[in-house]
Amino acid sequence: MSTRKALIAEVLAYSLALLPILAGCGESPPVDTSLLTGEPCAPPCWQGLTPGVSTEEEVNEFVLTSELVDQSTLFRGKTTRASGEVVGETVQWWSTADMANAPRQFGNRMHIVDGLLEHLTVFLDVDVTLEDLLERYGPPEKFTAWHEGVEVWYVKVTLYYPRDGFMTTLIIPPHDAQLRPESEVVTVWYFQRAPLEEFLELSRDIGYPTVSDEVLQDWHGYGPIELRP
Repeated sequence: MSTRKALIAEVLAYSLALLPILAGCGESPPVDTSLLTGEPCAPPCWQGLTPGVSTEEEVNEFVLTSELVDQSTLFRGKTTRASGEVVGETVQWWSTADMANAPRQFGNRMHIVDGLLEHLTVFLDVDVTLEDLLERYGPPEKFTAWHEGVEVWYVKVTLYYPRDGFMTTLIIPPHDAQLRPESEVVTVWYFQRAPLEEFLELSRDIGYPTVSDEVLQDWHGYGPIELRP
């Protein structure tokens, strides 16, 4: 074999050996799509974990083994009530994909009280629009809308689905306070299914979020929204 042919063969063999490595580098990190697909489970269940049912051991197993969790970001803290009373543990983590389009200071959070998962908050790494949400779950039972932010102001809209065991948050530009089909859902809070009154009692108790009856609004569909307060 000539020197030139031998060199070509060597380069070809080297390139073929690199293909699996390059293919692995190009793989996208896994993302959670369960809000719309219901797989592996639908609200109030999330990735096999259900508020009020799943144990602390099951939560620990999930965060230590799931490909959705960036292990380097795991953090454990305390779950407190609005009064400041410590009642349990909080497991916080950022997703492997980390593509959530939302202003945030914290990662995804799971709150454990009396050995059981009480509630959890997840930042979405996939595009979910308001239209997508309404097509799957129908109109929310109530919603809230107000200004929020420190350096950058925005309108935070929260849609309540207490009988389905979750609520969602949308971020709207402050200069255009309207709900549109393409408005983006950015976070989901999963909790035990409950009538609205029981859910509001729970939300006030844990202080996340603090909701008063005065700011709750009936759903009127797309269009301009009133900000309260």
